[in-house]
Amino acid sequence: MGADGAGLHARIVDALGRLIVEGALPTGEPIVPEDIGRRFKASRTVVREALRVLESKGLVAARPRVGTWPQPPEAWDAIDPDVIGWRVGGPDSLRQLHDLMELRHLVEPQAARLAARHRAPDELSALAAAYGLMTDAVEREDTEAFTEADTLFHAALVRAAGNALLTQLQVPVVAALRAAPEPTAGTLVAHSRVLTTVLAKNAEGAENATRRLLETVAAYHSPAP
Repeated sequence: MGADGAGLHARIVDALGRLIVEGALPTGEPIVPEDIGRRFKASRTVVREALRVLESKGLVAARPRVGTWPQPPEAWDAIDPDVIGWRVGGPDSLRQLHDLMELRHLVEPQAARLAARHRAPDELSALAAAYGLMTDAVEREDTEAFTEADTLFHAALVRAAGNALLTQLQVPVVAALRAAPEPTAGTLVAHSRVLTTVLAKNAEGAENATRRLLETVAAYHSPAP
């Protein structure tokens, strides 16, 4: 597939993903590939590959001699970053953001505790480097750069736990940060406490510091009364 075909393929995946999440392609009606092809001026091959991607994410199911059908939310891959992004932009966005923050509260404090115990050198270096980038971004008042560095920080924190299963959860953690970025200067000190306690081998302090950081973030994103 050439560059143009790959770009069209990605646009079809994104467009159909959003339509399914929004309910514009209901579960009771099949998806007609020919209609998709005409709509996007795409070949049968590009449409078929796009539907395969959506099937891998659980949004559609292909049935021999029956066709391809949108699937209900319980079938979707809940930790797929595209699915998370579509749901955050969909009609149930508040619930999705709430679920993501709950996941972070469950995962990250324990990851910080384990990171302080295991102290994997590569991940600790990545954690410190990410914090340095966050500090630089705050000084330059570059919100986009801060968010990117922040995702690196939290991903490194989860990886530093040294648990292969926990490491897989860095995907929804990063997706959550991209969906609802953390405040910049307002959380820099809190991030510093997380880094300091992890480096100091203070497992309980690292867990508590991470919990306080997440509480600050949750308060920032809570709707005003």
